[in-house]
Amino acid sequence: MVTDLGGGVHQVTLPLPWALDHVHCYALDDDDGWTLIDSGIGTPGTAERWRQALADLGSPRIRRVIATHYHPDHNGGSAQLVELTGAEEFVQGRVDHDLTYAGFLDPEGSPRFERFLLLMGMPAELARTSAADEREVPYRPATPTLRLEEGDEITLLGEPFAVHHLPGHAEGHVVFVGRRTRRMFGGDTILNEITPNVGLWEEGSSDPLADFARSLTRIRDELRPSVIYPGHRTLIADAPARVNDLIAHHETRLDACSAALDGGTLTPYALARHLWGDRLDYHQVRFAMVESAAHLVRLVALGRAAEVERFRYAAV
Repeated sequence: MVTDLGGGVHQVTLPLPWALDHVHCYALDDDDGWTLIDSGIGTPGTAERWRQALADLGSPRIRRVIATHYHPDHNGGSAQLVELTGAEEFVQGRVDHDLTYAGFLDPEGSPRFERFLLLMGMPAELARTSAADEREVPYRPATPTLRLEEGDEITLLGEPFAVHHLPGHAEGHVVFVGRRTRRMFGGDTILNEITPNVGLWEEGSSDPLADFARSLTRIRDELRPSVIYPGHRTLIADAPARVNDLIAHHETRLDACSAALDGGTLTPYALARHLWGDRLDYHQVRFAMVESAAHLVRLVALGRAAEVERFRYAAV
């Protein structure tokens, strides 16, 4: 589905086969060739939907494809999108590109990921299923022609956009903020109605929740976007209010995790089950578990918990 958001910005919404059932990509109308931001997953169905979306947009010349971060719903179809459009450029964050291989392309990644899940307390059969599911995600990323870092600048819609590195949801996540209009293409750094998953992944940060809080604070106090075009759900028109909501949510969640530890030593998997019960499917359980782990390591950093052995936590 294509939605004209005005100002040369077109939202291209693609389906996903998960509980979060869509991803928003963006097509930007530039005089010297359009830019596409994010790609969806790497399925033939995604490619066909892009063909239809581009036809609906008048079959513009695509000069550039950008990935905000390496997760499969944002970068998994970038190679096929570059091939489909003939784009001359594929742009990605430098840190983000370094994570792509470890996260999804390493042949040893699946057994290593299964071991990681087991360490977090996930039962063996569920860990095998989860690792296999991760391996089967259709992921074919393009090779960057340009790798971006904090402080870089690119031109979008005839306007210079500052590149900012905002880790938390993904360690290498980059966003783009217009120098003049303050419009922000934010990927999954901040979302309306749902909280971005902030998880402790083997290839990622050792304290992703602290990274996330710093990124949110930068959005509110430094970047001050006029509107945020997100990777999921609705546009964000009041960034400070949404930042404050998300910070408060995670403070409440930290308190809930701390209270759970009063009952004894917990693994991230046991904590996720305590917090969410049995209402999650196996795909969601994995994300709930790594998010629980992120809260546990934050509690340790705050002096409110201790890691008594690897991925076993207790109150202090």
